[in-house]
Amino acid sequence: GVSCWKKCNTHKLFYCSWPPLGPAGNTSYTLNFCFEKRNLCRQFEVGTATSYSPPHRQVYVFENTTVWVEARWGDQVHRTPNHTLHLNKAVKLDPPPSGMPFSKTGGQLRVRVPQPQCHGLQQPPQREARFWRVGDSSWTQVTCETVLVTGEDDSVTCALGVNGTFVVQLRHKPHHWSSYWSDWSSNISVPEEILASPVLSHQLGKLGRDGQRVLRLSWQPVLKEQRDVTYKLDIHMLACGCAESGEEDAVVLGWEMTEHNLTLSGAEYEILLTAVNPAGPGPAQQLRVPAEQRADLSFKEISVAGSTVTAQWEAPVPGDAFCFEQQTPPEPPKQGVCIQQEFPANSIHVERGRALAKPGCHRLAVHGWDAERGWATFALWHHYASNDSLAVPINISAAEAAVLLQWKPSPRAACPGALAKYRVCHAAGGDNVTYSEVDATASNYTLQNLQPGTAYSVGVWEVTEDSEGTCSAWWRFQTKALGPQGAAWRGNLKYLGISLGLPAAAAIYHLSKRRARRLLFPPLPKPVGTKAIQFSAGEMSQGQPRTGLLEPSERFSPAELLLTEPDPSEEAADTGTQTAMPHPDVSQPGPALEKPAAAVVSPPGCGGELPFAYRRQEMLSPVGSPLSGSASCTGHQPGEEEEEEEEGRQGLHQPLIPIALLISDKPIIIRDEEEWDPSPEKSVP
Repeated sequence: GVSCWKKCNTHKLFYCSWPPLGPAGNTSYTLNFCFEKRNLCRQFEVGTATSYSPPHRQVYVFENTTVWVEARWGDQVHRTPNHTLHLNKAVKLDPPPSGMPFSKTGGQLRVRVPQPQCHGLQQPPQREARFWRVGDSSWTQVTCETVLVTGEDDSVTCALGVNGTFVVQLRHKPHHWSSYWSDWSSNISVPEEILASPVLSHQLGKLGRDGQRVLRLSWQPVLKEQRDVTYKLDIHMLACGCAESGEEDAVVLGWEMTEHNLTLSGAEYEILLTAVNPAGPGPAQQLRVPAEQRADLSFKEISVAGSTVTAQWEAPVPGDAFCFEQQTPPEPPKQGVCIQQEFPANSIHVERGRALAKPGCHRLAVHGWDAERGWATFALWHHYASNDSLAVPINISAAEAAVLLQWKPSPRAACPGALAKYRVCHAAGGDNVTYSEVDATASNYTLQNLQPGTAYSVGVWEVTEDSEGTCSAWWRFQTKALGPQGAAWRGNLKYLGISLGLPAAAAIYHLSKRRARRLLFPPLPKPVGTKAIQFSAGEMSQGQPRTGLLEPSERFSPAELLLTEPDPSEEAADTGTQTAMPHPDVSQPGPALEKPAAAVVSPPGCGGELPFAYRRQEMLSPVGSPLSGSASCTGHQPGEEEEEEEEGRQGLHQPLIPIALLISDKPIIIRDEEEWDPSPEKSVP
C-alpha cells in the first residue's frame, strides 16, 4: 500500500511512496487525497515514479485523510487499498544511531539509546529489536522496554532469552497510530556473556620495616577465545578512604594478563577482580586481605588519660596524607581519620582517639600515603583492655610422678602482643616454689619429676606487657601413690607364660602320645610272623597230592638241620633215669662237613658264639632283623619302632619254639610269611 509521513520537526514536507504496480517505465501513477471533514478530494499526477511529495498548501494535515494510488498501463488500471492517517502525526523517526553503549546480563540486553530530537514527542517512543545468533537461520524479533529515562539517553532493555554471540538491530516509533516505524539501526555485535568470575589465587608477603607488603595475584582467564576481555582490579582500603588515593584504587589490565602484584600497607583491604567485555562485566571475585597483626613497628609513646588515648608517632618518609585508625577486632573495621596534608620525613605527630575502656582488643595504626610509594604503615600497637584476673582456670590430671595442666586459650592470645607468655608455678608443702614459662600459644603443660603420693599446689598466670609476671599457686592436687610392684609384673608374666607354655605343652603332648599309644593301644600279637605251612605253586597243582600239615617234607635235607651233640656228663646222668631211645638214622656227613666238636656256627656276620636258646630265637626272626634285646653285630642300636614291635612279640618268644620237629622219622619245616629259611648250619658228627 501507500505510505505518507513527515520527518520529525518539519511541518511542510511530506513523503509518500508505494511499491511498483505495473511494468516499469510504462506505468503512470495518480496519488489521491480525500479529506474527511472538508469532503474534498485532490489528485496528483505523478508519472512513472513511485514516490511523491505533495505540496504543503494543497493538503490538510490536522484532520484524517484517506490516501490511495491508481496505476495505468495500456488498458489496465490498478488501485491500492485506502489508507487513512492523520498527516500531522504521521511521523517517521530516524533509526537509532550506531555506537550505542550496551551490556548483557542473564539474557537481558541493555542499550543506552539517545532520545529522538522530535518536537511534540511527549513520551519515549516504542522500540523493537531483532537479533540473529550464530547458527540461526533467520532473525528473531522481540519488544523492548524503556526502564530508565535520563536527560539525554533512554535505557532500553530487550529480552534475548539465551546466552551466546548475537547481532542485534533496533528501531522505534512514536505512540500515535498514524506514526511509522523507523528503519533498522546498524548492527550491534553482542559477544558472549561472562557468566563466571575469574578463579583467583594469591600469596601475601610479610609487612616489612618500610611498612609495606606485596600481594601477588594470579587468575585463570575467562573466554579464552575472545580478545576483547579486560580485567579490572578494585582496591579498597577499608579503614582509610582519602581522596588523593582514589585514582590508584582501580587497575585495568589487558586480556593477556593473568597475574599482577599489589603493594599494600598493613591495613585491611578488600580486593575485587572483574572480567569485562563489550557485553559488560562478569561477576566479581572478592578477596579480603586481613590487617597485619605482627610487625616491628611501634609508636613513640602512648598514654591513656580518662576517656582519651594519646599516641605519638614519627614519619620515616615524607608524604602527602596520613590516616589514623583505631579498631576493636574482630568487629567490622571503622573508618579512620584521614588528614590531607603534606609532612616531612622524621616529623613528630600526636593523635588523640577515643578511650580504650571497652573490654577487648584495641588496635591503633598510622598509615601514610604519597604518589610514588602509595600507602605504607608507620606505626602499630595492640592493647587488651580487661579487669579480669591474670590467673588462668586449669584442669589437673595427676599421675604418680607427673601432672598434666590444661586450660582454655586466653582472649589476650588473640590480641597480638597483648599476651607475652604464661607463667607456671608449683610447690610441695613446705618446699620452695618452682617457676616455669610457657609460650603464649600453648594450652597445656606437664609438670614432671614429682614425688608420688605428695600434695602440691600449682598456678598458671598470664604475663602481659605491663604486668610484673607474678604467679601464685592456688590450685591443690596430690600425686598418685605407687601401687604394688608385682602388679605390673603379673601382666607381663601372664603373657610370658602363654608364649612359653604353648610350645612346652606341644612338646609334652608329642612325647606322651607315643607312650599313651603303647599303653592304651598295644599292637596285636603276631605268631612270630610265620605261617604253619606254605605251599608252593607246584604243590597246589591238581596233579600232585597235598601233603598233610604234619607230614614230612620230601624236600628237607639233613644238612639243613641244626643238630647239637649232647654233653657227655648230662647224657650219663640221664641214663639212669630214662630209657634209651633209638636215634633216627641220619646220614653221616662227609669229610668236607667235619668241624671241631665244640664249634657252633654263629649267625652270619657275627664273630661270637651265642647260646643255643638265643640261636633258636634268632632263627625265629626275619632275615636282616637284629636279635631282640641285644645290639646287632655292627653295633647298631634298635630303633624306637623296632622296640615297640619287639615288646609286642615278647610274649610269643617264651617259651622258645624249635625250628624243626622230628615227627616220625622226618623233620617238618616251618616257614615265615616272608619265605625266610634259616641259614643251613653244619651238623656236628
